[in-house]
Amino acid sequence: MAARKITRAAFVCRPWLVPQVERAFPGAVVNDLPTTDDLFFLNGSALFFKGELERFLRQINDHPALQSGGRLVAARVRGEDGSKLVAALAATWGKGSPGEAEGPPSWPRGFRPKEASEPVRFMTRPWDLVHANVATLIDDFAITRRGKEPALPTASPGAHLIKKARILSRPGSRIMPGAILDASTGPIILGEGVRILHQAVILGPAYIGPNSLIKIGAKVYGGTSIGPMCKVGGEIEGSIIHGYANKQHDGFLGHSYLAEWTNLGAGTDTSDLKNNYGKVRAFAPEGEIDTGHTFAGLIMGDHSKCGIGTMFNSGTVVGVMTNIFGAGYPPKHVPSFSWGGATLLEPYDLEKALAVAVLVSARRNRAFEPIDEALYRHLHQDVGTRRG
Repeated sequence: MAARKITRAAFVCRPWLVPQVERAFPGAVVNDLPTTDDLFFLNGSALFFKGELERFLRQINDHPALQSGGRLVAARVRGEDGSKLVAALAATWGKGSPGEAEGPPSWPRGFRPKEASEPVRFMTRPWDLVHANVATLIDDFAITRRGKEPALPTASPGAHLIKKARILSRPGSRIMPGAILDASTGPIILGEGVRILHQAVILGPAYIGPNSLIKIGAKVYGGTSIGPMCKVGGEIEGSIIHGYANKQHDGFLGHSYLAEWTNLGAGTDTSDLKNNYGKVRAFAPEGEIDTGHTFAGLIMGDHSKCGIGTMFNSGTVVGVMTNIFGAGYPPKHVPSFSWGGATLLEPYDLEKALAVAVLVSARRNRAFEPIDEALYRHLHQDVGTRRG
């Protein structure tokens, strides 16, 4: 294995996600594995930090398949065994984590994974990503810098950059007077064209994606990642915000995960800690589960929105294309394509939801493409089946 190079990468995903993955990785092979080549499989939910993957892969020389806690991590397969392996894993999709629900997969004949010498981290739920984010940001900075002197953002007079050696910026980022970037507790990475407005404070480790705006007086604490083209204000701690999302106004977002195109109304607050300091429970497809974390906030799917003054309990899970408003706490699980709040939740008309998505995308000069519409129509049908 060590002597061979990977000649091309391929992705394996659920069938309805194929167009999305092909768009994200142009030219990549998706769900069309060659049956004549030697294949190397690596579980995409496994998280390795610098140096760990190399140590792990050295074990492949001694055994062609490795697992951790009963979950397949990596394997070398040849010819049609690759397709058989993928089919075995695909049979577990939608039933929890591969290999954990309803017993192990039906592996190809003679396929016997060996337990890895060290446990492997798996990112199974969104809150796993949230709580791994501090270590991931630190690791990303070490890999990105590669011993080079970091390029600093353009800082206006009166802006303060603390521990400059741990601040990395792409071209075009600007820091306005009174803003503070403090990398004492971890590195800060800014994408191209980021703007940090007056009196905003960012504590590392943190990542701000290209062309995102951090608004006046914002307070961004460590462990936070913000995607491209976001507008962010208020108080944020230990959260992941994907691209094209808005949290422009005051309000607290803690240990939360916001998908693309989400929008939190002014004064939205999330709880990320129970009053009894116990572990937070949250919705999962197999039912309510223990997250294993004391801090767990809001999980919100693509194109979902909430009105001004919305309050979310710790461990609230909101699906895609929902519209939440009104007084009181909404339920801890708001299904996809829902409309309403604490007193009443009803199905959100799909055609209206899609029309809003088209408008929102156009506001950021992005097209809501046919493959996007197809994806949400598939999800809507799936939700309708489970509601029925």
